[in-house]
Amino acid sequence: MPEKSWFFALKEKDLTDNSIEFVRVKDTPIILFRKNGNIYSLYGKCSHMGCRLSKGAFIDEHTLKCGCHGWEYDTRTGKHPGDKDATLETYQNKVEGGEILVMV
Repeated sequence: MPEKSWFFALKEKDLTDNSIEFVRVKDTPIILFRKNGNIYSLYGKCSHMGCRLSKGAFIDEHTLKCGCHGWEYDTRTGKHPGDKDATLETYQNKVEGGEILVMV
């Protein structure tokens, strides 16, 4: 397995609170979002039918609902309630020099 490394994902100024941004980092679809000042990074496509999760909506503080078919995910862990096989990968991120970097 290739070694993971930090890669540019998005300018920090382009990620506002409660927005969801879809990016590709090393050909990996990822969503970035900010909640209460914290930045989160998740695999960017729903495990159900591959819809972009950036078209989804937050239904509470830590739950993202897919805009296509309503599948829900815990934004902290990527877990889908009731289906452990539908868990989305989460990614470490950090901000350096006004840029959001993601570990891929």
